Amino acid sequence: MTTSHEPPVGWDPEREEAEAEERTAHGNRGWWIFGGVAVLVAMAMVIWFALSATEDPVIVQDVGFERPGKHEIVMVFDVTREPGTTLSCTITAMDSEYGRVGTTKHEVPASAERTTRVRASVETTTTAATATADECTPVD
Repeated sequence: MTTSHEPPVGWDPEREEAEAEERTAHGNRGWWIFGGVAVLVAMAMVIWFALSATEDPVIVQDVGFERPGKHEIVMVFDVTREPGTTLSCTITAMDSEYGRVGTTKHEVPASAERTTRVRASVETTTTAATATADECTPVD
């Protein structure tokens, strides 16, 4: 039995190689475009997050607390914000097992100072062991 190793009629090896390279180049181009777009989107998100994090940040730092009575605790904390910004802060009192025993909203008036020390009283259902300033947000 003999087999012929003759190429098919009309077969052009150079044309076939050029077509294969063109298909590969075209396929890789799509991945490069996709990768470039993905990098641009990631950069835009990083810039957006960085800018939004610097917009008038409010920083709350717990300082301590006082217990003037069995069903009251006074939270002492510092707030740092843009001067002239009024804040609404949530103060939470907790028992010895960190269960919530009282919560109140406390408005911090605008001030010319960037950092202000605040004292906020919270009425409690039982004796509080601690308190914290959970969140302070600017008031419109």
